[in-house]
Amino acid sequence: MAELTRELIEGRIQRALAAFDVDTSKLAPEANLEELDIDSLDIVELSQILHDDYGLDIKPQDFQGATTYGDALDVVFRRAGLA
Repeated sequence: MAELTRELIEGRIQRALAAFDVDTSKLAPEANLEELDIDSLDIVELSQILHDDYGLDIKPQDFQGATTYGDALDVVFRRAGLA
């Protein structure tokens, strides 16, 4: 498996969000998750995708308090050891 990088993980997240019908042109660190229409079900599915693809153990509750896309990325990067 390729070495995990921020770019690899973020690219996978963006592809998953696009599949969830999120407008990826609006993804920016300061973008509000609620305004992007990313809900708790999307977070659960995204956590599962990251586990399946990269073996990352990210629980949906890890995202508690994350209100922006940047906050959510920070959670993932920390769990991946890329913080």
